[in-house]
Amino acid sequence: MKVTVCWVVTTALTCVPVLAPADDSVIDRVRACVTETEDAKRLACYDFAIGRSKPGQNEDLGVTGELLRQRQRQAGPPTSPPQEMSGKIVAISKRPYGKFVVTLDNGQVWAQSEVLDFSLELGDVVTIRRGVLGALWMVNGNHHAQTRVERIK
Repeated sequence: MKVTVCWVVTTALTCVPVLAPADDSVIDRVRACVTETEDAKRLACYDFAIGRSKPGQNEDLGVTGELLRQRQRQAGPPTSPPQEMSGKIVAISKRPYGKFVVTLDNGQVWAQSEVLDFSLELGDVVTIRRGVLGALWMVNGNHHAQTRVERIK
């Protein structure tokens, strides 16, 4: 078995110059990776040396929870998504069971998620609000009613 493995490795190493033109910069980069003591960093070095990854692609390699929290503290407080947005209805269509699909003037398309009597007309201004557990609610400003919706476009 050792003879076979050695023969395969020797054959592969002697064929490399035949298969690809020698590029001293690639060979030098691969040789520089030998000095890396950590396995994961050495593998990343080899991958980069032969062109399998790009700089910065492996920046999260080995990141622990504490390092991640430190990065988040350095980045500052996260920006929270808007809690509501408004738009004017430019199109309304019906779905089965009385549900509707609404297109707003900003191009967003919203579909009703529940069967509920909720009257809308073209030109109405509606507000989409965030609820608990990720729920999204459409509030009709004219009728002060709300229904659960989901964005489909």
